[in-house]
Amino acid sequence: PLNHGKLCARGQAGLQTLYHPDRLSGPLLQSTRGSREFSAIDWNEGINRLFQALEKAGPGVAVLGGATMSDHLFDLFSRLLTAVDAPAPVIYDLYTELGGYRMLAQAMGQVYGRAALPAYRLSEADVVFSFGAEFLGTWTSAVRYGVEYGAFRSQPYGKRGQLVHFEPRQSSTAVTADNYVAIAPGSEGVAAGALLRLIADGSLGLPGRAESARGLAPALDVEQAARECGIPLEALQGWARRFADAEHAVAIPGGALAGSSNGLQAARAIEALNVVSGSAPAGVNTTPPDLGLARKSLNSFAEVQSLIARMRAGEVQVLLIHSTNPVFELPEAAGFLEALAEVPLVVSFGAMVDETAAWSDLILPDRSYLESFGYEVVSPDFGSPVVSSQQPVVTPVFDARATGDVLLTVARGIPAAAAAMPWNDEVDYLNQMVAGLPAAAYPASTAEEKRARFQQHGGWWQAPAAGALAHSPQPFTVTAELAAFDGSETDYPYYLHVYPSIFLSDGRGAALPLLQGVPDPMTTIAWQSWVELHPAAAERLEIRDGDLLRVTSPHGEIVAAAYVTPGIRPDTVAIPAGQGHQDLGRFARDRGSNVVQLLGADLTDEGGGLRWNGVRVALARTGKRIATASLESKVGVTEGLGHE
Repeated sequence: PLNHGKLCARGQAGLQTLYHPDRLSGPLLQSTRGSREFSAIDWNEGINRLFQALEKAGPGVAVLGGATMSDHLFDLFSRLLTAVDAPAPVIYDLYTELGGYRMLAQAMGQVYGRAALPAYRLSEADVVFSFGAEFLGTWTSAVRYGVEYGAFRSQPYGKRGQLVHFEPRQSSTAVTADNYVAIAPGSEGVAAGALLRLIADGSLGLPGRAESARGLAPALDVEQAARECGIPLEALQGWARRFADAEHAVAIPGGALAGSSNGLQAARAIEALNVVSGSAPAGVNTTPPDLGLARKSLNSFAEVQSLIARMRAGEVQVLLIHSTNPVFELPEAAGFLEALAEVPLVVSFGAMVDETAAWSDLILPDRSYLESFGYEVVSPDFGSPVVSSQQPVVTPVFDARATGDVLLTVARGIPAAAAAMPWNDEVDYLNQMVAGLPAAAYPASTAEEKRARFQQHGGWWQAPAAGALAHSPQPFTVTAELAAFDGSETDYPYYLHVYPSIFLSDGRGAALPLLQGVPDPMTTIAWQSWVELHPAAAERLEIRDGDLLRVTSPHGEIVAAAYVTPGIRPDTVAIPAGQGHQDLGRFARDRGSNVVQLLGADLTDEGGGLRWNGVRVALARTGKRIATASLESKVGVTEGLGHE
C-alpha cells in the first residue's frame, strides 16, 4: 500500500550487498584497534566473548544503532539493556540527520500533538510550496512521493498542480518545479512568516484563511523579509495570494531546514501555512491503532554527545554498534574516536569493515536483509498504518549469523535478560509478535494463519476503517529568524550547502559499484566528490570544471573537484555527502572527500540537532586538475557559445 510495487535505485542495488567481495564471511577478532589486523574466530568463541563482557559490565552497556536497524532488533536490544539496568539504545545516523527526520517529528508534535513523520498528500493538492524538501530524491519516502507527484501533475479534468520550490541549490525536485526560488540559506522560516503576514494583512484567500493567518503570523516587516530571503516583494505577494486562493494548498518543510540553527522554528512557520489552508499531513493528525509492536525513535545529536560523554568518563564497558558508522558520520569535533578509546570492548555487527568496525575489538557480522527475518513499523505511513515483513529470499551465503539470534543466545546466561527474552530464536520471537497484531486488510483468524498471511503479503496493513481520533492543531508560536552561520563573511565568503547523495545516501551506498557508477541526476558525475559553484563565483576565482579546490571551514578542510553550474546561488557552494571513505571495501576506499570534516559539533537552537547547515567556507585552487567522470556536455551552458 505504500510504494505501489515500485523500488528505488538503492533497493535495486541491494543485491550487491549479498555477494560483495569484501563482505565478511564470519566473526573476526582484531589484534589492536585501528590496526586492521583481524583473525577469524568461530561463532562459539565470538558469542562467548560477548557474553562474558556483558555479564561483567552490568549496567555499563550501551547500544548505538542506525535508522536501518529493524524494529524487531531494536526491541531485542532494548529488552537486553532494560534487563541489565542500562540506558536505552541511542538511534542516530547521518542519513536521518540530513533528512531532518527527528526535527520534522518534533515540529509535528508541537503543531498537531503527535510527534511522527508527516506524509503530505500531494495527489490531493493543487498548489505545493516546497521549502527544501527533496521529495523526488532522498527525502523520507521518495518512491511513494514519486507516485503522489505523478497524481499531482495529472489531476482529473485537466487540472495540473503547481509546484513552487524554495532552496539555495537546484535539486532534482527543484528542476521539476513550475517556479524555482533560489532563496538565501537559512531564511526559509522568514519566507514562510512573510507569506503568513501577507495573507493576514491582505485578507487573502478563501473564507477563514486570513483570520487563521492573523492568529499565527509573526510580527515582521515584509519588505525587509523579502530582502533577507533574496526574493522580490512582488513575487512573495503573488505566491501568498496563490497559496491562499488554492482549494488544497500544501507547504512542505524539507530536511535541509534541520541543519540550520533555526530549523525547528522554520518548520513550525512552514507548517503554519498548512494550518491556514487546512491541509494537515497524514500520519500526524490522527491517533494510530495500538499494534503491540516496539518501534524505534530517533535520538538527537545532543543525546549522542551525552553517550560520548559517558564513554569518555569510563561509564561504558561494552559498546554495541549496529547499522551506523559514527567514526565516518560524526564530525571530528564530536570526539567519538577519542571516547572510543575509553571503552574496554567495542563490538560491531557490520557485514563489512567500515571506519567504525576498524576501531572495534570484535566483529559479529549480521546477515544481509535478503537473508533475514524481521519487521518494520513503516514511517511515514501516509495515514494507513503499515508493518513491513522482512524474510529470507535466499539461503545465507556466508557464515554470518542473525544478530537477533546472537542476542537471544547471550541473554540465556544472564538471568534478568533470560526472563525478558524467553524466546528460543528470532523466528519464535517474531511469530509471537505477529500473532498479536490487530485484524488486517486480509482475512486471518488464527495465530498460525496470521503468521502465514503476514509472510505471504509481505506485511500487515489495516483494513479501511473509520473512527480514528483526529487531532486539532495545538497552540504554537511562529517566529521568523535568520539562521546563524559559523565563520565570518570576510574569511569564509560562501555558505556551505550539504546534501545527501541521491544514490550513496550518507555514505552507506559507497560500497556498491552499481550506485557509485550511476551518474548524479544534476551533475552526471559518478565515482567522485565535487563542489558545485555558480559561474559568477568561478569567474571571480578563475576556476574551471575539474580544478581541484581546497574547501576550508572554521572546523576543517577537504579537497574536491569544481563543478560550475548556474543552478546554485552565487554566494553558496554545495557538496554532496557520501564519499571520502578510508574503509568500507575496495569500491568506497580512498575515493573523494568526506564533507562531514567541514562541520563542527554545534547544536541547533532547539531540538538538539547537529547544525550541519550552518557553516561558511572559503575556496582556493590547489593548482591541480582532474578529469571529472561526467556524462554531460556543458557547451552552451557554461562552456562555448559565448561562454569561456
